[in-house]
Amino acid sequence: MTSKYIRSPSFCYIAPTAYLEQYATVSNTHLVLAHLVHTSPEYASFYKKLSERGDFIMMDNSAYELKTPYEPDMLIALAGKCGAHAVVLPDYPFQPSTVTIEAAIKYIPLFKQANLGTFFVPQSKSGDLEDWIHCYQWAANNNDVDIIGMSILGIPNALSMIDPSYARVVMTQLLLDRGVFAKDKHHHYLGLNAGPALEIPSLLRMNVLDTVDSSNPVWTAILGHAYTENADSYLQVVKPKMPVNFDIERTTDVATHDRIANNIEMTQSLFQSGKSIPVWYAVE
Repeated sequence: MTSKYIRSPSFCYIAPTAYLEQYATVSNTHLVLAHLVHTSPEYASFYKKLSERGDFIMMDNSAYELKTPYEPDMLIALAGKCGAHAVVLPDYPFQPSTVTIEAAIKYIPLFKQANLGTFFVPQSKSGDLEDWIHCYQWAANNNDVDIIGMSILGIPNALSMIDPSYARVVMTQLLLDRGVFAKDKHHHYLGLNAGPALEIPSLLRMNVLDTVDSSNPVWTAILGHAYTENADSYLQVVKPKMPVNFDIERTTDVATHDRIANNIEMTQSLFQSGKSIPVWYAVE
């Protein structure tokens, strides 16, 4: 899509809908959840306005939350509602790589016809490293794949002997060591399995991370946890298992907002620049 590729890493903040205006706009790159676009006009409208002002919007297929991805026709329709520029193709965790690859072959033309970027998430059978790498290389060598998604589910699934908190760092290094990491493609790291300081600094030093998303900075603050430099990951507790309540009302509690501001500031400090649009989207 562009003749020159420059990495400009940024963090995509996921937050309850009532908190979006104040906190999601810290960055101008965003990872939007399809099931919320589907069920919340307020959520969809918020991101549509950000898209119209020039922000870069990626939309997940909500397979992680719904256990099965939306059908492509629905994803394309939802992308229009939120102004998405790229959409995650249907992917199938715990199944052989061929299932996800065959779905991509079938549906990439539909996404391209709708003028949407394609976001491919490699998957594999449990414990099958080579199956996952085969899936990754298929995307790396496919000119019709614009973004590769590094999953907090799919990669630990393939590297079953590695702790999920740093499995993606290990997998990325394996790809680099084998000389198969696709340096010319945008890589988005989907979510965090711990606080932001555990994976992100290594991935930035490796020059492999373009964008990463998480609800961790905002949601942990709402639950009462402030980041600290005295913790390796910035987070002093195990990642909260309580799923984000996107419908929660916005609190007026000053201490809560102070924690959110602290967590975002410490997350932003990990990046040289927190506001950037991936260059591959800059279509001339």
